[in-house]
Amino acid sequence: MTPAILVFVVEDEEPIRQLLDEALSDGGFAVTMAGNGEEAIAMLDAADAAFAALVTDVNLAGKFTGWEVAAHAREINGALPIIYITGGSAHDWASKGVPNSILLTKPFAVAQVVTAVAQLLNAAPPASPGK
Repeated sequence: MTPAILVFVVEDEEPIRQLLDEALSDGGFAVTMAGNGEEAIAMLDAADAAFAALVTDVNLAGKFTGWEVAAHAREINGALPIIYITGGSAHDWASKGVPNSILLTKPFAVAQVVTAVAQLLNAAPPASPGK
């Protein structure tokens, strides 16, 4: 049996985190969650982090924004698919977002997130051997 693809979700609103967890799990993905940018950065830096995609809210409570979390994630894995979710920062995507990412504005249907993850994963180049 093939292990499930691991999606990392960074969202500071618990109800949205739960909806995303359920939708992505129902879509066949394994899900790991962080509730703020600091926690997300620490989890990205963990030696065993093997995330296939990142879904992050742009406006996170705390020290780091979703833009910063995504940029840090791309420093670790330059091809990591990133899906941003935001209620009011869509205008900043062109200047702050990382290339080859998708932005979804709130309110969105959770199925859109699952579709966006699958779309970016299907478009991603195959992983190099040994990674």
